Order: sequence, then C-alpha cells, then structure tokens
Amino acid sequence: MADSSFSVRSLFYVAYALLLTFVLLYVRFPAEKFKVYCEKRIEHLLPGSDCKVTDIGYRFPLSAVLEDITISKVIDGQESDMVFDQLVVSPELQRFWRTFKIEGEMYSGFFEAELDFDKRARSFQLENIFLEGMEVGEFTKSIGLVDRQVSGLLGFSGSYQALNTEPGDGAGKGVFQIVAGSMSLLQPILALSIIEFDQVTVDVEYDNGVVKFLEGELLGEDITADFAGQLQIASPLLNSNLLLSGHLEPADVFLRNRPQEQQVVQRLLQRYKMTVLPFKVGGSVKRPLFRFST
Repeated sequence: MADSSFSVRSLFYVAYALLLTFVLLYVRFPAEKFKVYCEKRIEHLLPGSDCKVTDIGYRFPLSAVLEDITISKVIDGQESDMVFDQLVVSPELQRFWRTFKIEGEMYSGFFEAELDFDKRARSFQLENIFLEGMEVGEFTKSIGLVDRQVSGLLGFSGSYQALNTEPGDGAGKGVFQIVAGSMSLLQPILALSIIEFDQVTVDVEYDNGVVKFLEGELLGEDITADFAGQLQIASPLLNSNLLLSGHLEPADVFLRNRPQEQQVVQRLLQRYKMTVLPFKVGGSVKRPLFRFST
C-alpha cells in the first residue's frame, strides 16, 4: 500500500515538475537570442544570404514558432527573396533532438516535413515532404521573374537528403503538380501567347545541382503535351540552364477555329512524319527558347 501511495505521489510530483518547467520555459523563453541564432544559422547554410525573422515564440509543449522569415540574396545587382509566413519546428519526443516535425506557410500554401539528423554520417534527411496550395505567381515574382505572367497552385510530395556541410548538394525525388494555371510566352506557339492549363504533373529527381524531369505532362483545353529533360541549377535561379524535349498535340476544336494554324500543323506533321508535334526548349529559365524539332 505504501508503495502504491508513493508511486502515485511520485507521478504527481513528476507531472508537476514537468508542468512547472514548461511554464518557466514559456515565460522565460529567450526569444531574441534564439531568433538571432536562427538567422545566423540560415545565413551560414546559405552563403551570401541575409535572413530576417520578424518574431519568434514558444508554443506549448515544445514547439518553436518563427514568423515572417525573409531570406534575401543579391547576385549581379539583382535581389531575390524567399519568404515564409510561418515556420513551426517541433522535436519528436521518441527521438528528441534528432527528429523534428516541420510545418509552415509560404506564398499562401501549406507545407510539412519530417527532419532527421544522422550524427554519425553528419547528414540529414527530409522525409514525407508535402506542399499544397502555393501560389506560383507569387514565388516567380520573388525570384525576379517579372516580365512574364505565371499563375497556378503548386503542390509537391517527396524526400531529400544531404550532408550537413553541403545542404544544397544532396539528392531527392518527388512529384510536382500545378493546377489551374497559365504562363505567358516570350514568343507565340501556334498563335498562342499564353498557355492555359488544367494541370501540369512531372516526376523529378535531384542530384548535386541537377533536376531531372521525368514523365512530365501538360493538360489544357487548347493543347496537351508530354515532356522530359533537366534543369542545371545556377545562381541566381533565373540563370539556370533548361533543356526539355517532348511532344505537343493541339486540340481539334482549337485547330478548327484557326485554319491558318491548322495548315502549319499539317506541314510540320508531314515534315517529321509523326502524329504529334515534336519540340525542344533550351536556354535559361529567364529566357527559354521554344522550337519544333526532333
């Protein structure tokens, strides 16, 4: 009986001690020091960048909440910003200080992931990455793409791993999807200066600065297309080298309403002896060049 009473009392004291610890942590949370630490840590991981965190706080029981994070970088006189409305970092109790849950908001979208550190390998893994509802237009403007209109809602699911000392030179894979979008073109394609689409989906693989596009598909009312290729990441991102190839097929209704373009399509199909139009895209993200070609 005495043992039982002691156990209950001990449990009460432990619970009280934990509660008191959390309250003191909340009241005396070193927000300003932790905010500066986070800013310097991000700047260390992204050399040449400037990070500003507007506010940081504590959420019961163990989460740190960062508000309005802006990461800026100036290259060749051009400034690009990455903005997070909110970032919440929570350690997993089963693997404390090794595994964290990350969730937040950016460009009107929501994201979450699981972050795991491997101390022996000095590396980290991001698993179960999930993003939905991100405004593509807001993101493209933030990286300096202002001469073309881009819209749509971006989603992503995948994973990524890298060394702690080289966070950008790792490897990952996943699936991108953009719905209800459009993009203006530098040069018309079959009299289209803007391509509107219901959905763009593409499997991607990333390895040491190169993004491979696998089994990409664009579905729109006027045209459909499949594509594959790669993106060689550069800094700034607009200077990244893009190389795509694929096949484009105009809708029958689209061609019937445009007799002149229908004649162009017929000639191209005869030239390439194909039932769909082969195309290639090359150049930079800022100035991509489109041409019909095998």
